[in-house]
Amino acid sequence: MKNVNLKLYIEILKQIIFFSVIILNQSYADPEYGDKQRVSEKSDVYSFGVVLLELITGRELSDKQGNTIVNWARSQIGQALDNDDYTVLVDSKLEDMYNKEEMIRMIYCAAASVYKPSYSRPTMKQIIGVLEGTISHEKIIDWKDIKTIQGRPTTSLESLLGIERAQNFSPRMFSFEELAIATRFFSNNRMIGDDDFGRLYKGELNGMPVAIKKLSLWVCAQVGGEQMVNYINHNCQYLNKLIGYCIEESDKFIVYELVPSKSLRFNLHGHKKTIDWSRRKKIAIGCAKGLAYLHEFCTPTIIHGNITSDNIFLDNNFEPKISGFELAQELPNFVTHISTEAKINRGYGAPEFLKDRKINEKVDVFSFGVVLLELITGKPSVIREGIFSMNLVAWVAPQLTQAFNTHNYNSIIDVELQNNCEIIEMIHCAAACVYKPAKTRPKLSQIVEVLQGNMKSESIWIHSDNTYLKDGPQY
Repeated sequence: MKNVNLKLYIEILKQIIFFSVIILNQSYADPEYGDKQRVSEKSDVYSFGVVLLELITGRELSDKQGNTIVNWARSQIGQALDNDDYTVLVDSKLEDMYNKEEMIRMIYCAAASVYKPSYSRPTMKQIIGVLEGTISHEKIIDWKDIKTIQGRPTTSLESLLGIERAQNFSPRMFSFEELAIATRFFSNNRMIGDDDFGRLYKGELNGMPVAIKKLSLWVCAQVGGEQMVNYINHNCQYLNKLIGYCIEESDKFIVYELVPSKSLRFNLHGHKKTIDWSRRKKIAIGCAKGLAYLHEFCTPTIIHGNITSDNIFLDNNFEPKISGFELAQELPNFVTHISTEAKINRGYGAPEFLKDRKINEKVDVFSFGVVLLELITGKPSVIREGIFSMNLVAWVAPQLTQAFNTHNYNSIIDVELQNNCEIIEMIHCAAACVYKPAKTRPKLSQIVEVLQGNMKSESIWIHSDNTYLKDGPQY
């Protein structure tokens, strides 16, 4: 032993340990060193990170389908930190009997050890410091790293949505006389819509075609003055643009741009001409951007509350314009009331909404997922055959289960569409919005990133999520 170089001896011992790890279970082996036949301190850090994942999740190193714990936890870690909800990631056998701050520190240590490239992994001394609480977890991994782990770009929300925060907009106040002349004194021939908020008329102001909504008496009594439009100072191209308003004694009006085409529902289900796949994807991305703007960019957050294919209009270039959100913030209780029946009868209602009638961002995400299913299947939100009817969400679930098992998606894709290799991204997005539990549904900005190819669809829907399809939408 005296004649043996100590460094060489240690290196040989490391190689023996390394190959033992490979033989016993490759899940612990650092993939960066798998083909180089060498190990380092950083490969030990990787293996320790896998052990941390086992302690956190209580899962086996790989499931029956061959999904490793490392791949499974990749998206779950990001979602847990995103939503401050750890029910899916953390071992259910712990039954919330753990210190949350300690768990978060352990999660960050695992993520930094396993998902960061070897050269930037923390040292074991740093990991011990984080686990003991003497070093901030930000010293070993930050939120930008978490985004990278999920395959998410680190660009700003403004860049992702194509908007400029600095741009200001001031709605114009019109006189009652101007609106009356524009609509030929609110002639029935000029009326183009009628809902719980009021009647919609088409007209022309200063040579510009507009849509003028005369609010119902009930709504007028709930909103006051100019405040009813002050929060809609948006510059997002995927929202139905507000132009101005009018207050005439007890009457109130809102003026919008007039979208030349009809609703998505009409174009998908009431029109003989098929919308091709590239346009459907364009519509999906535009709608996701519009909703992400309302949810993640506006302050305070605006919840639409009634996302349906009826509230999405298409212009002549098939650019989507989301409508129907304008008074959601001013009339939350009224929106809940009027949207409840629509969601129940039209198949857009998230299961938790149908239970407690509370509207939040995740309810919008579910409804948007139904719209995605409409774009994928070409079928309406409620499928009716004779006296029988079935929600699209319920119809798709068993079809999708079989499709995921066989990798053949023809049974759920609109028969008018053929050979569309990009369909899986939208299918994963729809499934994540509709079938996952409410707290783990993705944000709309994540949907934008997946549909645009900036983020892998496996980051929001992985193989083990297929179990959610068995019981339908989750609470």
